[in-house]
Amino acid sequence: DLPVLLVTGGSQGARSLNQAAVAAAGWIQQAGVQLLLIVGPRSAEAAPSPGPGPAQLIVPYMDRMDLAYAAADLVLGRAGASTCAEVTAVGLPAAFVPLPHGNGEQMLNAEPIVRAGGALMVEDARLTPEWIRDTLLPVLRDPGRVAAMSRAAAGLGVRDADARLAGAVLDVIGDGR
Repeated sequence: DLPVLLVTGGSQGARSLNQAAVAAAGWIQQAGVQLLLIVGPRSAEAAPSPGPGPAQLIVPYMDRMDLAYAAADLVLGRAGASTCAEVTAVGLPAAFVPLPHGNGEQMLNAEPIVRAGGALMVEDARLTPEWIRDTLLPVLRDPGRVAAMSRAAAGLGVRDADARLAGAVLDVIGDGR
């Protein structure tokens, strides 16, 4: 019944996300928020000492992201195309931390969701335990804001992409006959 913060850096994890979440774990617990942190299979991040309060689950890998998304109230993660598509498809609010290198495509992936009100965005270098405490936790503790962000994210989601893709393939095949 408590809010759940899902932290994931994708299938390989993200050291900066892991470090910030582990360092903020005490504040997360004190705020009455449960933590589900997927650190990645090669992560060296140690689990924080469990304290009194909400559950904290730190796992190296999650092969059922559908269940992680279903449990989460908000996700803190990278802004890859798949992540952005998935969180909007399920209407899950997000705090995106685009990769700090590359050509900026992750920032471009996240911008429409942020503009619509379905997500926050923070630069990798500005993601700190204090940012989690001062910016992210107040959002999670505000059910009305989480619900509004969820609606905004869902408004951008495509839930029938599989049927659309199949239809497009069938159209192409049909046109080639």
